[in-house]
Amino acid sequence: MKKLISYITDKQLTAEIVSIFSNAVNTHIKGWQSEIVHINDFLKNGIPTNVEAVATQGILRGTGHLLKEAANKNLDRYYIDHAYFNAGYKDDFWLRISKNKHTINNLKKVSNFRWEKFFSQDNSIMPWRSFSERGNNILIIPPTNAICWYFNENNWEKNILNFLKETLSAEDFKKVKIRAKPNEPVVDSKGIYIGLKENKEAKNIPLEDDLNEASIVIAYNSQVALDALLKGIPVIVDKHNCCYSLSFKLSDLKYGLNNPIFENEPKREELCKWLSYCQFKLEEIKSGLAWKTINNFQI
Repeated sequence: MKKLISYITDKQLTAEIVSIFSNAVNTHIKGWQSEIVHINDFLKNGIPTNVEAVATQGILRGTGHLLKEAANKNLDRYYIDHAYFNAGYKDDFWLRISKNKHTINNLKKVSNFRWEKFFSQDNSIMPWRSFSERGNNILIIPPTNAICWYFNENNWEKNILNFLKETLSAEDFKKVKIRAKPNEPVVDSKGIYIGLKENKEAKNIPLEDDLNEASIVIAYNSQVALDALLKGIPVIVDKHNCCYSLSFKLSDLKYGLNNPIFENEPKREELCKWLSYCQFKLEEIKSGLAWKTINNFQI
């Protein structure tokens, strides 16, 4: 019998979601047994030796440490977080679940069934924009403080700006605009959640406005990149981004914002169809469908 430990935190919603995932494994998945454990047990004692996999939600409140340690031990990790489409925790919400990754970052050919049934009506794929149809700005979405800690990535924004300054004309460099997360999670040096940092400029300017004024979006892991792609705007992202398989390259900017390569539309519908198989409702988690789909498709 293989063992999964599902780690909960003091956050009620996280505890409920992870518990549903754990109970589904015990009820529907042959050959597996899941135990629900509080994250404080891991922080005190580490991961037990007789374990094949862990599951948790988010990277705050000690769960980031857990995921790092599980990766070091080559354990399977079931990571739960905000959905790619229709994100949020209101009403009958969706959750993304990725196996051994923070986010899905590849592209796999799948049926259009889930995309057409659940998401296409609320997430239109707009026509791909030519250079003249896009905005003027280079919109940069840096990683949050918590993401920087989790991925040991403390110089991403600085490195991006240095590259752009060295690569772009002085006129194009003036078009750089940085948009931080409106409410940014902050952690201490051990990855423990401290609170939220309010970024007033981002809160006062709707994301829609920034995207409409963007010629290209450069992001680390932010799902703003997916919003941009749906609007027909090219993106350049890190490997920890769900749009990585459709990303252009930083080096493409050596030829300017009007580089003809940006006219080439990536396989956006294929990505949307694939991501729709990587997020689930609570009922799909409860029934075991999520586990089975993840282990059939994300390997």
